[in-house]
Amino acid sequence: MKLLRVADEAALLLGSRTKRLVVADLHLGLFIDDRIVVERLRRLVDRVGADEVIVAGDVKHDIGMRIKERRAVEELAKAVGVPLLVVKGNHDGGIDDVVETTSSRGIRFGKIGIIHGHALPGDDVLQADIIILGHAHPAILIRDKVGGVKERVWLEGKAEFDGREVEVIVMPAFNDLCASTAVNVEKPAGVIFRRWDYRKAEAMLLDGTLLGRVEML
Repeated sequence: MKLLRVADEAALLLGSRTKRLVVADLHLGLFIDDRIVVERLRRLVDRVGADEVIVAGDVKHDIGMRIKERRAVEELAKAVGVPLLVVKGNHDGGIDDVVETTSSRGIRFGKIGIIHGHALPGDDVLQADIIILGHAHPAILIRDKVGGVKERVWLEGKAEFDGREVEVIVMPAFNDLCASTAVNVEKPAGVIFRRWDYRKAEAMLLDGTLLGRVEML
């Protein structure tokens, strides 16, 4: 199965015949107007010709389900124009009757497993060769004279789970207004980071610029 990063976007494209667009951490409801995030995703679906959208957790922000967030998720499902599947994250309570969901322990497509990252992957996902996750909102702090700025990054590296070497890909948050974690300053959230030395992982900006290993940044 092909796996491609979408240029200048916090998104992956899986497959060839069936194209699955994967994003994470939309956090609808966090800000007053969700239309910007929804429209960006709609345009991205059209741009890459996706047949399905998979949200790797946290499609909405509130832990429960407020009326505003229900409407936002309903609008998202309608706007993308293709089937929408949510791998449940820690902010996705109450969405099961709004969109199609999977367990928080993830889903697998061939050699690729997808989780949110707040819960342990299922046994099937752990048998995948590549595990994709969100939740951490990774960024790099680029220091300057006044302190520095954060830039969203991808993290990619090798990890060992149950005696097997697995490639781990941590997605940046699709919603660029979400708070992010500067991984060269602090440890990201998520159970994977308890079992994976992410400091050995490579960091890459959304435009494809390779920054090198986290421990060197």
